[in-house]
Amino acid sequence: MTDATPHVDPSTCSDAVVVGYDGSHDAARAVRWAHADADRRRVRLVVLRAWSLKTAPRLKEVDLNYVPSEDEFAAAVRDSLTVDLVGVLGAEATAEAVPLAVHRPAEEALVEASRYAAVTVVGARGTGLARLLGSVSASVVRNAQGPVVVIPQDGERGR
Repeated sequence: MTDATPHVDPSTCSDAVVVGYDGSHDAARAVRWAHADADRRRVRLVVLRAWSLKTAPRLKEVDLNYVPSEDEFAAAVRDSLTVDLVGVLGAEATAEAVPLAVHRPAEEALVEASRYAAVTVVGARGTGLARLLGSVSASVVRNAQGPVVVIPQDGERGR
């Protein structure tokens, strides 16, 4: 991380189970595992969605000449994440989770969150092209400042 300004609120992630979510099947598996782990630990579940202007949902009902603020984009990402989480966890569990939208690359956001989290959870592969361990999960494993759990793909076993 090159920027000294925090992008992840320490109080949000402190002693929580933090899981990265990018909409992929592997990320959904990681969210379900992280939810169960947060229950076991009796701590908060924080579901982190990193975003950029290219990956943020487009705001509806906005004039084409209007440029939304970063806060408006972040709210749209949080809203989209919450909708996704209802499909992954169900409405009751989603109501207890903390959706966190972070405007920076996923690996940087997750590594920063790992400074405060009880554990950081990632799926083995995301939406990218990496084959075994995705580039984000590999970067988090290499650079995290706390424990990391990598949830394997369906059918994979730890070696």
